[in-house]
Amino acid sequence: MLKSIEQASFLFRIIPLGLCNVRTEIAMRIAVNAVPLLQDTPADSGNVTTEMLYRLCRLHPDVEFLLITDRSWEPPVILPANAQDLVLKPWTGGRLGKYAWRRWQWQKAIKKYKADRVLCIDEVLAVPANIPAYLMLTRQTEVLNRASTAKYIRQYSGILLFSTFMREEVIKRFADLDGKIHTLPPGVSETYIPLNWEEREEVKREYADGMEYYISVASIHPDNNIRPLLKAFSMLKKRLRTSMKLVLAGRLTHEGEEIAESLQTYKFRDDVIWVEDPEETELAKLIAGAYGLVHTVGADGLAVPIYMALRCQVPAVTLYAGASPEAGGDASLNAVPDDITDLSEKLGALYKDEMLRSKLLAHITRTESWDEGALQLGRVITG
Repeated sequence: MLKSIEQASFLFRIIPLGLCNVRTEIAMRIAVNAVPLLQDTPADSGNVTTEMLYRLCRLHPDVEFLLITDRSWEPPVILPANAQDLVLKPWTGGRLGKYAWRRWQWQKAIKKYKADRVLCIDEVLAVPANIPAYLMLTRQTEVLNRASTAKYIRQYSGILLFSTFMREEVIKRFADLDGKIHTLPPGVSETYIPLNWEEREEVKREYADGMEYYISVASIHPDNNIRPLLKAFSMLKKRLRTSMKLVLAGRLTHEGEEIAESLQTYKFRDDVIWVEDPEETELAKLIAGAYGLVHTVGADGLAVPIYMALRCQVPAVTLYAGASPEAGGDASLNAVPDDITDLSEKLGALYKDEMLRSKLLAHITRTESWDEGALQLGRVITG
């Protein structure tokens, strides 16, 4: 559902008006497992699927994209003219319905609509043997551990990834697929821009009582190490007696309900601000106004929040895990995974040492938009 005019403008910026009402001659039809589109949010997934698919449509107006989902949904803005939404409801409910959808219904739809190519995103589905299929993996490394992945991944002609870490994870499990892997450049929405001093002060007044704050961009989920982050923040507050605050930006998950409940009795609860499911313009403002970003998602295959922060000229404290080190480079401090004390000390070091912060800022390199990644994706799957 459209949440704001600003959210709509994000997509209009990447879709020329001509694509909304002018259809060119179709040269190819690509069936896309577009279920991740229904789950895309700025804070929790980085809108990677939305960014890539909409830009892919823009770059290839002569290609028809069949966006196949398993339930009804309402796109945030009108789909490009060369993108058709197909709702393929499961035959039955429960686990059996989900299995049947992935195993048979999906393939029948591909054949019925005579797709020339297949693109799967963040899920390894069975695909027809006679149609070239491609797999794009974004942030979820757990996909590689599923039984369906081991069964079907070799059916794909190409595997598209965004980080060296994810490439290593694929090769670790499926060494014979090395020759099929393509690494795409990560990107950031144009919404993320630095703020000047006056704008930062306004953001701090609005969200943090005028105080400096760290921001964590991730859903409230145990896998994102929210509890260790809160413990490290407690240690920071006790050790430095600082007025620093912590902003948590992300939705609540079922698995994270106990974490959310614990915030009610957390000693420094008045210094923790939880912004649940922020819109993209709000998230960009929150990140750009932060003193630093702290990213504790250990197995992140594409550390989007770090790229967002660096594009906003905000340094990061991360775990030395997943794709975070390659995303942050020399513009971030890396803490030892599972070491709360080290994480707290890294947060403290950045807070106390302005020269260190300036040094990190000096190492920030420009992160481009998602256009280049979409361009390279298009070359692979339409070639």
